Amino acid sequence: MNFNLNILAYSIYFLITAVIIVKVGWMFCKNGAHYLHDLFVNDNDTVDTLYRMLLLGYYLLNLGYVAVSLGYWPHIDTSTQLIELITERTGFIAIGLALMHYINMAWVQLAKRFFKTN
Repeated sequence: MNFNLNILAYSIYFLITAVIIVKVGWMFCKNGAHYLHDLFVNDNDTVDTLYRMLLLGYYLLNLGYVAVSLGYWPHIDTSTQLIELITERTGFIAIGLALMHYINMAWVQLAKRFFKTN
């Protein structure tokens, strides 16, 4: 019986990235509500609905990307390749999440300026 290292790599990668994505998303949701309350003063219903929708979109985008990216992995022949590939792809996800965070914070600042002046 030939053991397929790709299946093992997919499982490990998906588990690691799912934990990272869910943990980071929850932290963004919990701590980002402050910024939404600052934008929508005295409108708690809008804030609650908006950050739930943003969290759902965040999960769908990132978990969907992880799932689709598995189809583009090369064949893995050794355990060294397995570790290198999982590390590389997990690092890419971490960098992508960090970039998304900074881009979102820039949008929040722009929205804050727009809503505060209007």
